[in-house]
Amino acid sequence: MTEDINKSYVQRYVDKAKSTDNEDLQNNALYRAGTHMEVIECDGNDKLTPEQRQTVMDAAAKLLGGQ
Repeated sequence: MTEDINKSYVQRYVDKAKSTDNEDLQNNALYRAGTHMEVIECDGNDKLTPEQRQTVMDAAAKLLGGQ
């Protein structure tokens, strides 16, 4: 399934999440990356739990090779 994932899209939103202290912006960016990678449910709720945030970051690190 990883062949369908746009790595530059994931990288862009992970970078956005890392570059701000605004929790709402971080959550939105991680929601976009997480749903694109299909590691969190696409339900329109970008109020992520700490566990969901970590799941997205871990999946992104694995996908992007620790970039």
